Amino acid sequence: MKKETLKLLLAHPISILKLGLRQCSEIVYKKYIKTKYEVEQLPTIDILDIFPNFHENLTTYSYLEGTSLVTDIMLLKSLARSFKKCSYLEIGSWRGESIANVAEVADNCTSITLSAAEMKSLGFSDEFINVHGIYLKNINNINMIEHDSQTFDFSSLNKKFDLIFIDGDHFYSGILSDTRKTFLLRRDLNSIIVWHDYGFSTESVRHSVLAAILDGIPKEKHKNLFHVSNTMCAIYIENREFPSHYSKFPSYPNKKFSIELKTHRL
Repeated sequence: MKKETLKLLLAHPISILKLGLRQCSEIVYKKYIKTKYEVEQLPTIDILDIFPNFHENLTTYSYLEGTSLVTDIMLLKSLARSFKKCSYLEIGSWRGESIANVAEVADNCTSITLSAAEMKSLGFSDEFINVHGIYLKNINNINMIEHDSQTFDFSSLNKKFDLIFIDGDHFYSGILSDTRKTFLLRRDLNSIIVWHDYGFSTESVRHSVLAAILDGIPKEKHKNLFHVSNTMCAIYIENREFPSHYSKFPSYPNKKFSIELKTHRL
């Protein structure tokens, strides 16, 4: 894929400089999946079709840059709640907002996330490292494993999971690796995988992420891949039928959310 990006750069240097390399890369990935899979996006399913009486609360949320949307974490928490004694795996936890909320309704949670030393070697700032796991203190049902998911031996966990959330390395190679490895860790056909940052927003596709998802999931299983409305998440879900559509910006709102906020000083 890097070779294709370089070809595009050499063919259209002025245009690419104006766009920026990230946008250039997204153009390449969009062309790649359209050629290989004949798609540009996943079909969207309405969050109210997954949970007709969608009503969830979050007790831990920072409203700071880099976190998931409120609806993303509410989706995860509701999915975890739908399993009896849910076993949850999360790749990439940073501050810990998503897994802290899921831990309230799941039986057990496992986090595979970078260690401080690994973050340091990758050039993360001390400020970034210092907030790592800040919301995960004294939560007894979370097993935090500080290790790069791309080199971690997942067989050492010796367990399978009901719900898996992939939110680690946001580059194609990292998402591809996490997808391939965790697909084998599903407990059964009812297990669900969720990817964060499928979109740059709730209405725009991040094609590098989509490419990794499509390449990481067996092609005959692509029929089980969807985008969840009002979130930045893609989902793999079997054994359930949902009406779906291909989204187009701007979407016409078909629902409204009610929000109540409470703040507690740390």
